[in-house]
Amino acid sequence: MSDITISSKMKKGLLKDPDIADLFCKDDPETIFLDLHEIGHGSFGAVYFATNCTTNEVVAVKKMSYSGKQMNEKWQDILKEVRFLQQLKHPNTIEYKGCYLKEHTAWLVMEYCLGSASDLLEGKKM
Repeated sequence: MSDITISSKMKKGLLKDPDIADLFCKDDPETIFLDLHEIGHGSFGAVYFATNCTTNEVVAVKKMSYSGKQMNEKWQDILKEVRFLQQLKHPNTIEYKGCYLKEHTAWLVMEYCLGSASDLLEGKKM
């Protein structure tokens, strides 16, 4: 059985669980987030600058694939990150906007912040 078939069955089965289904937005992210431009790349995927076409807000979108090798581990990492970000609410942290699923990729949407954590730390050095 191919990774795509396994991934499709895994996603459909898990999304029937209301606790997991409630973690994800139901809309197609490609119809909401436009003008994606890659601004970074890490071990979990690429981060993009995008515009939410319904609110005209600029956001950051981290795309994380959950297919291929170690598919279950990737999926568990996505669930862990989404659950953590949903609970994180503080004026000094990046605001979590939601997570969407599209073609074996999770689109983690957050407030866009100009610069990086290392840029902020550099500004605090004396």
